[in-house]
Amino acid sequence: MICTYLLSSFTIHLSVDESKLCDGLGPGFPIPVEITPFCHEHTIRKIAELPSCAGCKPVLRMGSSSNNKVDGDEIAVTDNGNYIVDLHFTATIKNSPKMAKDLKSLCGVVDHGIFSGMTSAVICAGADGVVVKTLDKKDKIIFNVAIASAAIGLVAVVASAISRRR
Repeated sequence: MICTYLLSSFTIHLSVDESKLCDGLGPGFPIPVEITPFCHEHTIRKIAELPSCAGCKPVLRMGSSSNNKVDGDEIAVTDNGNYIVDLHFTATIKNSPKMAKDLKSLCGVVDHGIFSGMTSAVICAGADGVVVKTLDKKDKIIFNVAIASAAIGLVAVVASAISRRR
């Protein structure tokens, strides 16, 4: 997630398949939050107490840090030595930009997987072909969903490509 800052000066267009689209962020897949290991239990409690995270169940990721499935007994550790907490929601997040801001302001949170407002287009492949969605108020939720579900993998690929060029 820290690699997202490397790309902040670029125009980002995301490519996703239609399985990534849903009516809103939250119930379809967990939102990852990278936290420092020091006092991680306290940070997890504080995340759960945030009004903008109402209804979330924060779960410390176990096993591999590269997916959101429990596939081991050890705490998942990122490349930067941090932990990942997956925020599971039963309802749609009401205000994902506010939640993103609240998470970033919380002591112990390094970054999160809400990439709201970072792209101007999403290229979506589906059964009916390829559609380019551009930003307007109606599509804002679709952009947030597509970005949250695809950006982490994209950032890793693009950061890797950038480092190979140098």
